[in-house]
Amino acid sequence: MNKTLTTPIGTAYYPRIDTPDTKFNSDGVYSCKLHLDEGQFNTFKMQVDSLVKQAYEEMCREKNKPSLRIADTSPVRVKDGNFEVYAKQVARKDTRKGLLEFRVTVFDAKGKRLEDIPPIGSGSRLKLAVEVYPYYTDLNGFGYSLRLKAVQIVELVEYGSSSNPASFGFGEEDGFVGEGESLNSAFTDEPSLSTVSTPSF
Repeated sequence: MNKTLTTPIGTAYYPRIDTPDTKFNSDGVYSCKLHLDEGQFNTFKMQVDSLVKQAYEEMCREKNKPSLRIADTSPVRVKDGNFEVYAKQVARKDTRKGLLEFRVTVFDAKGKRLEDIPPIGSGSRLKLAVEVYPYYTDLNGFGYSLRLKAVQIVELVEYGSSSNPASFGFGEEDGFVGEGESLNSAFTDEPSLSTVSTPSF
């Protein structure tokens, strides 16, 4: 069963794709919250739910139980009025075979793989390739996450670009001239990082 799906084009919020977030996990986590419109969300959710239903039935057979408790979180969710898909991938993991390191593969709008990944910020228009990863624990029951496998950048907004004067509606005018950098370069040197319902199946 192929568990990899591709989202429609959506708007990224707080993506951590070029560098992993280590705030809550020292091994690092790549992640992205992608907001879709309602129609796109419902279509994608139907695809996810189909795979999750199969995984749930397989898990019931594996546990030799007629039903399993369902975890109360989902990465495909309506949150604060937004139709959101949340995908993540650990940057590295210790296994019995040693330390495994992961990286999210990134493509441009034409499908060219990027070796140097730009600083992808909130507001970027992206497509995500995600893997449905089911799990079961005695504490939480049956659930699933979406592993972030690859990203296609359709429109790039680099993080830190909101500090560009143009984003405030400022341009070059006649008048006071300070000794700092020009409008075009003043904010480009050190960009700052921008820093679950039950599945129905």
